[in-house]
Amino acid sequence: MDTLVHPSGVRITIDRGRCVCSETCTSMAPQTFETDDEGLVRLLDGGSDPEAAVRNAAACCPVQAIRVETPGAP
Repeated sequence: MDTLVHPSGVRITIDRGRCVCSETCTSMAPQTFETDDEGLVRLLDGGSDPEAAVRNAAACCPVQAIRVETPGAP
């Protein structure tokens, strides 16, 4: 799993084993997600898309391969 702490403080985790390369996330948050040479999503250092765009990308992932967690949330 790949993990990144977004500038807003949320933690973004990708389960590359679940990724089916729909590229929904890369189109919704292109400064945070990209497709690698294997056709799987990976996180970009810095992840400069707005938090809302990252959350929307995670919500639209057809296989729920992206998690966005707020530190300290139950």
